[in-house]
Amino acid sequence: MSASSRAFRVRTVIAAVLCAGGLACNSDSTSPRPIPTDAVAVSYCAAVTPTWVAFRDGDGAWTRETPSVTGSTTTFRHSFTGNRAAIASLTPVLGGEFLVLRVLYAAPDELSTDGDTTSSDCLTGAFKSLRGTVAGISTTEAAFIAVGPFARTGVVPREGLDFTIDGVATGPQDLLAVRTAEAAPPRLILRRDLDLPNGSVVPTLDFASTEAFDMVTGTLTIGNLGGDGNPVVDFSVLTTPHGEFFLPIAASGNGSPQPYLALPADKMLAGDLERLHVSANGNTSRTADLYFRTPTDRTVTLGSQIAAPTISVIAGGAAPRLRARYVAQADYDKLSSIVYNQPTSTGFIAVSMTPAYAALAGGYDLDLPDLAGVPGFDPSWALKPGVINWTATRTGGTLPLAHDAKPADGATRLTSLTQGTITLP
Repeated sequence: MSASSRAFRVRTVIAAVLCAGGLACNSDSTSPRPIPTDAVAVSYCAAVTPTWVAFRDGDGAWTRETPSVTGSTTTFRHSFTGNRAAIASLTPVLGGEFLVLRVLYAAPDELSTDGDTTSSDCLTGAFKSLRGTVAGISTTEAAFIAVGPFARTGVVPREGLDFTIDGVATGPQDLLAVRTAEAAPPRLILRRDLDLPNGSVVPTLDFASTEAFDMVTGTLTIGNLGGDGNPVVDFSVLTTPHGEFFLPIAASGNGSPQPYLALPADKMLAGDLERLHVSANGNTSRTADLYFRTPTDRTVTLGSQIAAPTISVIAGGAAPRLRARYVAQADYDKLSSIVYNQPTSTGFIAVSMTPAYAALAGGYDLDLPDLAGVPGFDPSWALKPGVINWTATRTGGTLPLAHDAKPADGATRLTSLTQGTITLP
């Protein structure tokens, strides 16, 4: 594998790890939480199931739990007597090429949302291939076709108008086809609930037909830029009950205000939602996601720049352990996280904490715990002396961070990220 290819895959893993620890948090993070009497259940589908899981009740010992399996769902359970809890898990990523050790400090009733049983992450069974043809497109244009959450292909007319699209999930899936041109707005075809047998031919996608429609333009104003210039819309996404699709973005989009592209309001059905992902980069990286249904002029306000954590070494233990200490920041009231990785390792370690836990613990001390004595823990999963890269992120906004969080019109997610390096002798 080339160095650039591995770097890209490392960034992909870091991005996935930063998203994986997301929890749905109470907006009143200082409110006392009830002590549960029943076991907390954390469930995963087969594709994302950890191979090792342990829990901790308050400041007690870590306890490994074995799973129960029902159909394609694997569940780990643990009973708590206190109002502070933690879960540690080891998950293979990208077919086992990387390993992710994740530690999450939260209230007991928040741990369940560390699981993942969302449909897009849990597709199983045989996938289908479909064939088709595009029309109403010139040789200087291009078309992109997507079916459901994953199946994607493109058409370059000078090479032919036929296409084959693989990886189509079973069951009803929405189809989105996009025609792009330099001098005209993108033109779309959106078909709902497509459920054709494997090998079927999709009826012709004709961008000159009445089925096709143009995207429309709105104006986006980006607030709280501070000293960061040239914010950009990195991507735009349409989510429907049966698909998730990246949309074209305005070619001239940068600065504030700037144009953005969207579907006409009359093409949006119940359950549809669009999302703009905005970023501004200076001393730190800040992003904002804005969810909406109508293409009106809109404003999104970035969160403050992340205050980098203070990273120190925790004495004792068989392997190096680090503490990342954050100060409270009002803009980031959902989750604080840090990811460690080493240049010579294919392992990643992510430590996260919710505001509910921090309020009870007296602050944001994200400690990498000593797990060496927990049955099944492999010492190779721990940090080693030498160079350690770290990526710190904080998350806020109105959108809960559970994998199955249901965003509403107007919901936002704010993040800020910074990176650094520490060397341990």
